[in-house]
Amino acid sequence: KDANNEEQDYVIGPWVITINDFLTPAECDRLIVLGYEERYQRSTEVTTSPDGTSKHDQTSKARTSTNAWCETSCYEDPVAQRVIEKMSNLTGLPEANSEYLQLLKYEPGQFYKSHHDYIESNKLLPAGPRVITMYLYLNDVKGGGGTRFNDLGGDGKEQIGDIPPLDVEPKQGMALIWPSVLDEDPIEKDGRTVHEALLVTKGFKYGANAWFHLRDNKNTDDCS
Repeated sequence: KDANNEEQDYVIGPWVITINDFLTPAECDRLIVLGYEERYQRSTEVTTSPDGTSKHDQTSKARTSTNAWCETSCYEDPVAQRVIEKMSNLTGLPEANSEYLQLLKYEPGQFYKSHHDYIESNKLLPAGPRVITMYLYLNDVKGGGGTRFNDLGGDGKEQIGDIPPLDVEPKQGMALIWPSVLDEDPIEKDGRTVHEALLVTKGFKYGANAWFHLRDNKNTDDCS
């Protein structure tokens, strides 16, 4: 009930899950090293055409981090393979449904403003849209660097009134998991999981993104 004791309709969800110690310190350290070996470069954003049928990457003032993709030798690294297997086992989704790990580095003053991981044009492709994001925190950050869900209150419901947004603070080895699509219709976007990487104020922040698609994403051509 609200302040006037009147019944209100609340929509429960979406779910957002954190798992402490999902990765060991050694696994975290190895992924950081792999990022340097693959050479961190300026991160880009995916933009979609107005009709939603095509996409391309471009640098943006809204995203100032650097990243590297865990492909080829990085993908074959025994530690990377173990991490990928852990994520597949946890989500219940085949490894082939995921994109290659995106290894991230944020320096002081860097951030990623509010965005959503759902890419409209992906639902036209054989792999379908991104359905789940797993974000792995690879170190403890000295200042800032949290993940904020702008439209979710701290009690797990849609933001209501003065309930603050849901903030998750970085912790080495922790996994953060959330959906990009609706439970009842996994081809369609769940707009409530807009999120941002908050400004790093001190030290460095290292992380890894894993995006799982509805279907096989590695053994199919990107064609409709």
